[in-house]
Amino acid sequence: MTLIQAIFLGILQGITEFLPISSSGHLVLLERLFNLQPSLTFNVFLHGASLMAIIIFFKKDFLRLFQDIATLFKIILGTIPIIIVGFLLKDRIESIFSSLEFVGFAFLITSGILFFTVFCKKNEKSLEELGLFGAFFIGLFQALAILPGISRSGTTISSALYQGAKKYTAFKFSFLLGSVAILGALVVEAPKLSAFVLTPSVILGFVFALIFSLLALKLLKKAVLHSKFYYFSFYCFVLGLLCLILAV
Repeated sequence: MTLIQAIFLGILQGITEFLPISSSGHLVLLERLFNLQPSLTFNVFLHGASLMAIIIFFKKDFLRLFQDIATLFKIILGTIPIIIVGFLLKDRIESIFSSLEFVGFAFLITSGILFFTVFCKKNEKSLEELGLFGAFFIGLFQALAILPGISRSGTTISSALYQGAKKYTAFKFSFLLGSVAILGALVVEAPKLSAFVLTPSVILGFVFALIFSLLALKLLKKAVLHSKFYYFSFYCFVLGLLCLILAV
């Protein structure tokens, strides 16, 4: 992998992992357009940068978790669906990722989920008011994001807003929940990192992924708080159509 490719993939990971536009969907599309096939191990390594960005951005909230058992329990409860779906689909993931047509339809689904947040007007509930069912409902939406083209942040923030959650509550809980999913993926793939060589390209890819992850979190926070979250639906819609056209 060249230095330029590593930096490009780092930037791509940083932007698409957190903005509601599906990093996995972009990866499938880029593989088709540019015959770009990044190392799976390198991709796992970049997810480490994404996890670090969440910890840095929400450091105060993570520290409070040690005293907020109720929120911690909601995060655990919301993680259960993605564990179950991941286990059920583990033998079919490779075939799903190879279908550009599937990714195209998934992008369109993400577009619809994002767009309908424009009708969420009464966002006044705290995480406590959402309750255990609310957390589990958000977790069900997160489980959809195992599929390429379905955005994890898009589905989780949208499902919280649908339930009337405060905008910052939806934003924060999405990434506290997502940090567990990313950590779980890293643990599963950890054995593959044992023989991974830290070259200058790999290190730069990680650094760029971290920087752009933090920038993406800042941008997304503004979009959610200023009711511009649905703007991303138009991008996903265009990308979905592009995938379907290329799949023909």
